[in-house]
Amino acid sequence: MFTFVYTNIRMRSILLLLSSLFCVLMLSNVLAQPDKMITNRDNYFWQFGVAWTTTDDDGKELNPAPFDQLHGLPFPSRLYVDRYIYNGWSAEAVLGAQTYKSDRMVNDSIGVNGFIGYFDAALKYSFYKQLGRGAIDPYLGAGLGFSLRSSDPKQSAPMLSPTVNLSAGCTFWMSKQIGLQAQGVYKFGLVDILGSASYAQYSIGLVYRIEKTDGYKSEFHKPKYKLPRKPSRIKIEKSTDES
Repeated sequence: MFTFVYTNIRMRSILLLLSSLFCVLMLSNVLAQPDKMITNRDNYFWQFGVAWTTTDDDGKELNPAPFDQLHGLPFPSRLYVDRYIYNGWSAEAVLGAQTYKSDRMVNDSIGVNGFIGYFDAALKYSFYKQLGRGAIDPYLGAGLGFSLRSSDPKQSAPMLSPTVNLSAGCTFWMSKQIGLQAQGVYKFGLVDILGSASYAQYSIGLVYRIEKTDGYKSEFHKPKYKLPRKPSRIKIEKSTDES
C-alpha cells in the first residue's frame, strides 16, 4: 500500500512539473520581445504519422501498469496530423482505436471485451529550434479529447467521456522528412477525475514532415535594390536658333 501511495505521489509530481513547464513556455512566448518574433524561422509546414499504441486502463489511476497488462494491437492504430503555427508551437489532431484483451485488467476487472476509441486535439511546443534543428526533437503538449468505450457489463467507465490530456514525447529524425516518434500521454477523465474514465497511452510510430521555406528574404528584396515602378524621363533641352 505504501508503495502504491508513493508511486501516485511521484507520478502526480511529474505531471505537475510538466504542466507548470508548459504554462511557463506559453507565458514566455506571449511576453516575447518583438525583435525575437520577427526573426522567427518556421520548422515545417505539416506532419503526418501513424503509430503503434498501448493503453494502460487498469483503473489504478497514476500507478503504471506492468507491460503484460497493457492493451495493444500488432498493427498501427493511431493516426495523427500536426500543423506548425509559430515559434515552436503547433496544433495536433489524433484519431485512434484499439480493442481490449479480455485476459488483462480493465478498471479492476478481468474479462472486459470491446474497444476504446478516441479523438484528441492538442497544442504542442517543440524544443527543436533550441537544440539546433538536429536529429532530436523533444516536445510537450496539452489539450482536450473524447474517449468512447464499447458497452460491457464489466466495464465501470462511462461510454463517452471528455478528457484533459498532458503529453510528452520526442521525434528522432532519420532524414529531413522521415522520423521515429515516441510519446506518452495521460488522459484525465472529466466525468470522474483520476477514476475509471482516466487512462494512459504510450505510442511509437513513423512521422512524415513536409518542410516549409524559412521565409527569409534575400538582400535583393530590400528597397534599395528594387527597380523603380515608373520609368524615369530624360529631359532634353531645346536649343534656340541664333539670329
